[in-house]
Amino acid sequence: MAEATKRLVREYETIYLLKADTPDDQVEEIKERLRGVVNREGGKVIRFTNQGKRKTAFPVAKNGRALFMQCLYVGKPGLVAEFERNLRMLDLVTKFQSVKIAEDVDFDARQVEADVKIQPVEDEVKPREERTFGERDEGFEPETFERGEE
Repeated sequence: MAEATKRLVREYETIYLLKADTPDDQVEEIKERLRGVVNREGGKVIRFTNQGKRKTAFPVAKNGRALFMQCLYVGKPGLVAEFERNLRMLDLVTKFQSVKIAEDVDFDARQVEADVKIQPVEDEVKPREERTFGERDEGFEPETFERGEE
């Protein structure tokens, strides 16, 4: 019986932030560089997702907005260290985080998907309600308002 041996690897996800003013051609160069790192280390990039420019929860590198990118890939455990080392060398990358998604994934069964570009949700600006000085809410009557005993 000649049973084919499965090549088991781990699946990882790395989310990295680029400076908000990064041109599209440089975003593509960074993607191709990272794709080359994964291939050189014996892994496979499943998908890159460009999530667009978004507001960050707190200022990152003194900027309130950043370009969010996600990379999903499979490979051996040492691949993440090399991937992150390359991210550290890029000046446009302000922050990154890698997470192990799954263990013992069949390398050949995991198919490569097309890169995705998501349009970010626009920041909704809620219009402020116009009020004039001294205007009170409905139902508020100062004479019926009871004060607590002091």
